[in-house]
Order: sequence, then structure tokens, then C-alpha cells
Amino acid sequence: DEWNMENVNNASSPLHRLATKLRNDWIDDLKYLEVIERTRVPLVKFITKEGISMDISFNQENGPKAAQLMKTFLLAMPPLRPLTFVLKYYLKARGMNEPYSGGIGSYMLQLMIVSFLQHREREIHNNNNNHRDKSSGGIPPYNLGCLLLEFMELYGMDLNYFTTGISVRHDGFYFPKGSSKPRREVFLPSLTAGGSNRLFTLGVENPLDPTMDVGKASFKISTIQRSFSIAFKSLLAHVTEPLILVRSILAVILPPSPEMQQRAAQLNNTPQIIDLTTTDNDKYNGNTTIRSPDRKRRRRC
Repeated sequence: DEWNMENVNNASSPLHRLATKLRNDWIDDLKYLEVIERTRVPLVKFITKEGISMDISFNQENGPKAAQLMKTFLLAMPPLRPLTFVLKYYLKARGMNEPYSGGIGSYMLQLMIVSFLQHREREIHNNNNNHRDKSSGGIPPYNLGCLLLEFMELYGMDLNYFTTGISVRHDGFYFPKGSSKPRREVFLPSLTAGGSNRLFTLGVENPLDPTMDVGKASFKISTIQRSFSIAFKSLLAHVTEPLILVRSILAVILPPSPEMQQRAAQLNNTPQIIDLTTTDNDKYNGNTTIRSPDRKRRRRC
């Protein structure tokens, strides 16, 4: 049935009816259930006892279109899928993965990764294909570790969030957020009458609707930017010379779950669970300070 979004607070709305049904029929299988109303896209959020998190919304025509768009990007960009998995886990471990709480949602994160890969591929092409593997038919080799490091460097240190917006249309490009009146009204509303202050948020153009800023809800982006910067420096310390040896480089920024530890033990054919964690819990919450060595580091990737 057609549903007026203005009636989301009504107890008879589809969101509340769905939440009531889930609460009545699935109460033994759920550990969390909430109707989130004060957000751009109202939804029902629930988490099963197995840890599966789901968001359900209604009358969102762009949802299937966005899913199809990402399927296209996934086929065209092999590194997109593994980078998305790693970065989603990275954000979730820090409580920065929910747009309604100021974090980065899945769609925005994927657009950020797509934009990064587009510009990186263009850089390789402009460098006379020096990094292409001739034996692979001209397909550039991908080192996922280096890609993760460069992603953290771009969004943690290099990109100017204040002046620059990103778009994945037309093979990807950057644009000045205040270059024209339409863009100023979308990405710099504080410069227009009655607008809110979003000067320092990351402007991410929605490829399905260029008049929409996907990064609008991510008001914690400054914290996330600092987290990316610290993660970059942490990883850099273990992939540059002089090396700082560690059992798992990725575990420096990603807290291993019990499932990961059990899988590591199985792969090593040992019943003992390998402890990849450290005693310093701040290692994973973005509060760690990295001390750089005296001499300049040289990357190994």
C-alpha cells in the first residue's frame, strides 16, 4: 500500500506494524529491535541472536537501483568487494558504521572506495601503464594491502573535506563544493539562507541523483577522518623500513573476533587459539599515538 512518510510516527504505519510483528513472532530470535524514525530514511533495525544485522525501509525507489549500480561496480572493480568487507568491519569495530548516529553507511563507503579506485586507475593509466602486467592482458595487478593503505592515506590525510566533493559519475572526478549555485545549495548549505553548518562534512554526490549529498548525515566524519589517519600511520609502521614486526599486520587496526581466532587455529592445524590482540584496548578506538622513527620511512609496496 502507498504510505505517507509524514505518518511514520503513527502506530499503524508499516514500520511500526512490522516491528510489532517481529516482536510478537521473532522475540526468541532477536537480541535488538528498534524503529528509527528521526532519519532521512526511516527504518526498522534489528539484530538476530546470531549477530546478523538488518535494516528494512519502505517506499525507497533508489534502493534497488543503488544495489544494481553497486553490482556493476563490483564486476568492474575486483578490489571493491574485499576492501568493502575490511573497511565495514573497521568502522563497525569503532561504532562508526551507522549513518543515523553520524557514521558512514554501506552505500557511502562503497562510493568512497569506487572513487578511490577510479582515480588510482587513472593515475596508473596516465603514468604510461608502467605498473601494468603485460602477461595479464593489460589488467593492473592489485595489492590489497597497498590499496587499503592508500585509501586510509587519501581519506585520512590528503583529501580536503572543506573544499572538495567526490563523484563516481563519468569515471570519477572531484569538484569544488562551492563551484556553482546548485552545488553550493547541496554541499554547502551553511552558505545559503536557513542552511545548517556542514562545511567540514565529506561531500559525496549520489550518482543516481546528483542533487543529493550522500555524506549529509555523517556528522562524525571529522572523527572518522582522524581515525583513518591514525590507522594509516599504524599500518605504515609495519610495511615500511625499518620494520616493526608483528604477528598480524591487519590485526593492528582490526580487533580479531573469536571466529577469526578459531579460523586461524584451524588453518594452522593447532587447537590453540592464536591471540592476535594486544593488551591496549585503545589500539582499536582511534586513540593510539604512533611514534615515527627518526629516519624517513621507505614503503615496501
